[in-house]
Amino acid sequence: MKDVIERDIIKLMKSGEKRKVEIVRFILSHLKNEEKEKKRDLSAGETIQILKRLLKRNQESYDQFNKAGRDDLASKEKEEMEVIQDYLPEELSEEEVIEIVKETISSSGASSIKEMGKVIGLVKKKHGNDVDMSIVSKHVKLLLNQ
Repeated sequence: MKDVIERDIIKLMKSGEKRKVEIVRFILSHLKNEEKEKKRDLSAGETIQILKRLLKRNQESYDQFNKAGRDDLASKEKEEMEVIQDYLPEELSEEEVIEIVKETISSSGASSIKEMGKVIGLVKKKHGNDVDMSIVSKHVKLLLNQ
C-alpha cells in the first residue's frame, strides 16, 4: 500500500496537482510515523486502520467546520476525505453487513445482548477491514434485542 502511495505522489507531481500531492504526502507521513513507532513495516490491515483513523478525524473536523459556517475549511477536509477514501478498500453495504451479522449470530449461538461483544469480536476478526464496525454494532444490538 505504501508503495502505491509513493508512486501516486510522483504521478501527481508530474500532473501538477499540488493540493493532492500535499494530501498524499500527509497520508504517507502518518504511515511512516507509525512504522517508526512500531519499528517495523505495517501490514495491510494496519495501514487500512490508520487510513480509517485519518478519515474519521477528517470527518469530525468537517462536521465542526460545517457547524461553524467555515465552508472554506470544510471543503478542504472534504477534499482530504475523498483522497483518503481512494486508498481504502470498498466497504460492504449495510444490507451485506446485516447478513454477516445474522450469520455470525446464528453460528455463534448468541441469544442475548450480553453476548454482543462476542458477536462483534467474531465479525471484526473475519471481516474487520471490510465493514464499518459502527454499523455492525448497531445491527448486533438490534438483532440481539429482538
